[in-house]
Amino acid sequence: MKKISVLGATGSVGINTLKIIAYNKNKYNVIALTSYKNYKKLAKLALMFNCKYAVIGKKKYFRNLKEELFGSNIKCLAGYQAICEVSSLSVDILISAIVGIAGLKPTFAGIGKAKILAIANKESVISAGSLLLKKAKLKKTKIIPLDSEHNAIYQILQNENKSSIKNIVLTASGGPFLKMNKKNFKNITVADALKHPNWKMGKKISVDSASMMNKTFEIIEAKKIFDISYKKLSILIHPKSYVHAVLKFKNGLTKMIVHDTSMEIPIFNSLYNSNRHIRSKKIDLKILNNLEFKKIDLKRFPVVKLLKKLPEKNSLFETVLVSVNDKLVKLFLNNRIKFTDISKKMNSILNLKEFKKYKKLKAKKIEDIINLNKKIEIKMNKKIN
Repeated sequence: MKKISVLGATGSVGINTLKIIAYNKNKYNVIALTSYKNYKKLAKLALMFNCKYAVIGKKKYFRNLKEELFGSNIKCLAGYQAICEVSSLSVDILISAIVGIAGLKPTFAGIGKAKILAIANKESVISAGSLLLKKAKLKKTKIIPLDSEHNAIYQILQNENKSSIKNIVLTASGGPFLKMNKKNFKNITVADALKHPNWKMGKKISVDSASMMNKTFEIIEAKKIFDISYKKLSILIHPKSYVHAVLKFKNGLTKMIVHDTSMEIPIFNSLYNSNRHIRSKKIDLKILNNLEFKKIDLKRFPVVKLLKKLPEKNSLFETVLVSVNDKLVKLFLNNRIKFTDISKKMNSILNLKEFKKYKKLKAKKIEDIINLNKKIEIKMNKKIN
């Protein structure tokens, strides 16, 4: 049996991972499950999979978790340090699905301890991709991206030479506002932004998808994971989200990965080799006959223009981008700014000298990124408040 731990077990990626494991319980031994505050769901999953450790991030829910797991042999832990500690347990596969910079330390803790790091924590890749890949290579931990777009690229490149790539296209659905009249953008509510047409996701990533910041982040991720120039990366609108990535090769061939809008598929193909079977729908010929690829309207999705501000070399500016966006999305979710303010304020803040200087600075260790994130949050609080 393979040992597996899931960081962020109660989120969409965590739940989909455990759903796949549930079909094949005899193949996996679940070591640790973590959650930030959903102690009831965490306890239910911990009992279902009879894991060794259940860790709740918010310490105030520790007693609740212990009560839910009373009578079991599952060890309950609480706090951020405890999450980092179980991340460093020796396992075959570590699923990193904690949202935000909070996922950075636990992800790094797993490198060298896990044979495979299956990562959905985009902030870790965006902010610390070069450090992460360098350590993984040194410690012989294989990294597999779980996002459907990056997993699609990864699957294609299993049998291809990276140097033969001419360009890569990531697809974007366009989210809930693809066809909305631009005049109505000023009236967009939080509820509107959370209604993604194709995917069921958490609040933060849903807002990022609605603004297209999520796709902007995915371009940065692709650059870091596959060590490829921004010049070879682009985005196309594809409302059905049926095609996840398109790779054009120098020999004239173009390859793409097509599958339903289910995270179970990229997760399944990260956990198992290709000769195993997963239940999935038949190929939808209606969609294949009408893929509807379109260029991005940058007036509708201005955050995508931020890609032109990014330096080709890795820098701390990517951390600035992540931190500023995190704060602005929180403000929007709390109804303190408008949806359109996210891109406006982002642009004006990133143009400030005090932030632009990070384009020339490089992270030497993950503490540089964590400290900068805290610094940016303090500065943002002063500027917004």
